[in-house]
Amino acid sequence: MKKELFVFIAILFSAQVFAQTGIGTTAPNASAKLEISATDKGLLIPRMTGTQKAVIVSPANGLLVYQTDGVIGFYVNTGTAASPAWTRINTDWTKTGNDIAYTAGNVSTTGALTGGNVATSKLSGFVSNISTEAAGRTLALADNGNILRFTATSGVTLTLPSSGIPEGFNCMVLQGDVGQITFSGTYYNRNGFTKTAGRYSIVTILFAGGVYIVSGEMSN
Repeated sequence: MKKELFVFIAILFSAQVFAQTGIGTTAPNASAKLEISATDKGLLIPRMTGTQKAVIVSPANGLLVYQTDGVIGFYVNTGTAASPAWTRINTDWTKTGNDIAYTAGNVSTTGALTGGNVATSKLSGFVSNISTEAAGRTLALADNGNILRFTATSGVTLTLPSSGIPEGFNCMVLQGDVGQITFSGTYYNRNGFTKTAGRYSIVTILFAGGVYIVSGEMSN
């Protein structure tokens, strides 16, 4: 009985002195509250679906789980127990010095994209897409920022729709052959011109203030 009591006291004293726990090691690192040591096994974090993760009651800030469906990966609650904010830990973004890069997929934003609004600011590595058009058609939302190169040998019509085009839409039209491009719809320019001036002429379409401005190398 005395021996058992001695062992208990020794264990209790050790726990109070070191206040650390080692699994697979008798000498846990001094900076660790818990150290798991192994050379042939890993640590398995709780695995669950996104639905199961969402119904965890009052998840603590810093709680870590592994989501097995949807966008699979480790998620940590960066919010509070009352207002969880599950953030995925990922390697999609890579950082080199002061630069970051996205390694896969697309980057999109539903809000404002802001940056340094100074003379030296620039957006590099981007070019306009050129769409080759052999016949007339209606302007589309997907044309925003593009160059429409018409190659017809006779006249064609580009119709400007009355709806579906957002404020700030702009694109460039190039008459690539002898067929002139006639613009149809409600639009404005300084001279009331209705078509491209001739081969290699360039016209810009801008939707601003709720109206189309069609201007450039034009004639009637």
